[in-house]
Amino acid sequence: MSTYLPELSISDLVHALESRDWSVIDERLGEQQFERLGLDRALRIASDLALRHGSLRGLRVLDVGCNNGLVAKTLAALGCNVVGIDNGDVDNQGLYSDLHSQTQRAGFEFHRKDLSDFLASDDRYWDCILLLSVTHHWESGYAMSGERRYSDDDIRNLLATLFARTRASIYYECPAKEPGFEAGFGVNFLLRYCSELPKMRTLGHTIGPNGYPREFWALDME
Repeated sequence: MSTYLPELSISDLVHALESRDWSVIDERLGEQQFERLGLDRALRIASDLALRHGSLRGLRVLDVGCNNGLVAKTLAALGCNVVGIDNGDVDNQGLYSDLHSQTQRAGFEFHRKDLSDFLASDDRYWDCILLLSVTHHWESGYAMSGERRYSDDDIRNLLATLFARTRASIYYECPAKEPGFEAGFGVNFLLRYCSELPKMRTLGHTIGPNGYPREFWALDME
């Protein structure tokens, strides 16, 4: 059984948003159980951004570990300028091939790069950054494999750089009470690597495909 996201196009999303006919989206979402980011995450983020900024149009967003771009493309369809990055190490379903063809269209830009390489080559600032069920892989490697594991100093530097380049908020999703992760892992992860934390707002819980809850936070820089 696949655990990846169903592929949605920009046109599917724009049609649903403009017509309020979500039947195609519902059909796609019903085809798979997906691992990482559901449409509910995207709409929750969009609602929070709209409440804080009044409009999503023109907001600059970086989606770290964007998978096949569901959240990134949804926010782009709503008017944000979104850059999605993913190292693409796990690509046995060809998740990233369509992203290359869609880059620079409808406010969406994709780079198949590791985060540290991307930050070293791109000095842009962002209104918000998405870290959705991605940071725990920095310690353990993807799926606890050890692959692309960052050192402690790497993680400190990455977080410091991301905090410095975010004007408004970082949206942060992390394991909670999952096997291999203690309760409070997400906050403790930040405390291990940051000398000072920005203001944190809880956005509730999300649920992973294994049925375990994940914590969802906004880290506000302003």
